[in-house]
Amino acid sequence: MITGAQIAAARKLLEWTPDKLAKRAKLPGTVIKRAELSSGEPAITITQLDVLLRTLEAAGIVFTAEEPGVKLSGEASS
Repeated sequence: MITGAQIAAARKLLEWTPDKLAKRAKLPGTVIKRAELSSGEPAITITQLDVLLRTLEAAGIVFTAEEPGVKLSGEASS
């Protein structure tokens, strides 16, 4: 399960603003904000979550089970 905190961390790792992520994912900015503010699983549709995750993964994000739960592809595990 991907959490709102992981989405926010991924966006920050890429140094993207919420608006930039929204534009890249072709989603309304309110969807990004709602997803990131969710304490657990994002409170957005499955389709929106899929688009969001695909956009982040295409930019090099890898979601992990360890904290903080995201890294850029090619980063060494610690």
